[in-house]
Amino acid sequence: MDTTPYGFKTLRVDPDSLDGTFTTRDGRPIRCRLIQPEDGPLLIGLFQHLSPESRRRRFNLPLEHLDPSRLVLEARHLADVDNRTVGGAVLAFAGLEESAELIAVARIGRYPANPVSPEAEAALVVRDDFQRQGIGTALMAMLALLAQRMNVETLTASIQADNEALFDLLRSLHLPLQRHTSHGETTISLQVSDLPKPQM
Repeated sequence: MDTTPYGFKTLRVDPDSLDGTFTTRDGRPIRCRLIQPEDGPLLIGLFQHLSPESRRRRFNLPLEHLDPSRLVLEARHLADVDNRTVGGAVLAFAGLEESAELIAVARIGRYPANPVSPEAEAALVVRDDFQRQGIGTALMAMLALLAQRMNVETLTASIQADNEALFDLLRSLHLPLQRHTSHGETTISLQVSDLPKPQM
């Protein structure tokens, strides 16, 4: 499979822990790991560094005046997954040290009523100052490994029809997508087996 040389081709992953590292287009080292329940404050920090446009793209809602207490509750909820059943996520950090800033999240989730479904919804957000550096490509590969661990076969996502950055990423991977657009929103579906696999 022909993929971008940035991010994915430098990605190295421990198959047991799903910890990984890769290098961005401009040479910055990135560390990845699975989300943990105590990572709520990291998610808040990332959210506060997103532009209004990136927030809208990720959540399909305008989130300009979110109450701080609600933000804490939502972050706690998003972090409280087991990476095995209903939900999971991969975090990307700008650097290899433990104190590095969180700059991206790739997430998959099943409906709680059907925790063994072969289908799950996927979402991806990258901090604005790290976009177009190959991070999304690498996280898609990490998401493939997480999906396999969770026995997910199909990933779906609902995104704005004008989200060209995400479509460019998917086109660069030559993924066989199913897509349907209605009322300005595009629903895409792809098989986990079609996603690129990183080196172990």
